[in-house]
Amino acid sequence: MKKALLTISLALASVATMFGQGRVFFNNFSGPADATVAVTVTNNAAAAHAGEGAAGAFVGSDYSIMLLWAPQGSYASEAAFLAAVVGSGGTTPFFGTTGGSPTTDGAGLFDAGTVPNPVGTSMPAGTYTMQAEAWYNGGTFSTFNLAFAAGVNTGYSQMFNLAATAFPTSPNNTVFPAFAVGTVPEPGTFALAGLGAAVLMMFRRRK
Repeated sequence: MKKALLTISLALASVATMFGQGRVFFNNFSGPADATVAVTVTNNAAAAHAGEGAAGAFVGSDYSIMLLWAPQGSYASEAAFLAAVVGSGGTTPFFGTTGGSPTTDGAGLFDAGTVPNPVGTSMPAGTYTMQAEAWYNGGTFSTFNLAFAAGVNTGYSQMFNLAATAFPTSPNNTVFPAFAVGTVPEPGTFALAGLGAAVLMMFRRRK
């Protein structure tokens, strides 16, 4: 009898969790392949690394993407958002090959299915501020941070607000504006640029 009661209690707890668990469809298209939402390599040709795709190319399966979410809010900076993140999904590769086409092999597009996966309690039903971050994995970099530290192409979408719905309501699609991946200059590069600007200003004043 005790075993039967325990089984029923566990089943009811599971149902309650399922009904309170929010989820979204993590993808960047809501129908046929659409180049207007595809992820590309930055147009800054100097930031395009050999093997990571030419400037303007659509990214392929050697790039990965992940969804992050934080309590709904207006975040003043990327750092503020990251500090508030309460959950993240698994990594998903893009379709096709880098340099391919969204309308032929699906380059620049991805579909991670339902997030969170596996279903847990990190996304209770409600509205969140979300962001997608993408990076060149090259078969080596399993996370955005590793890719960023290595200086390879990384990038992220604009923040967007989306409701995570619980069963039986259908999940919402995370359709967001297209974005690009690229490299970020080393801090020393910014310092040199600032020094150069200061020298130019001094030179102009003397003239």
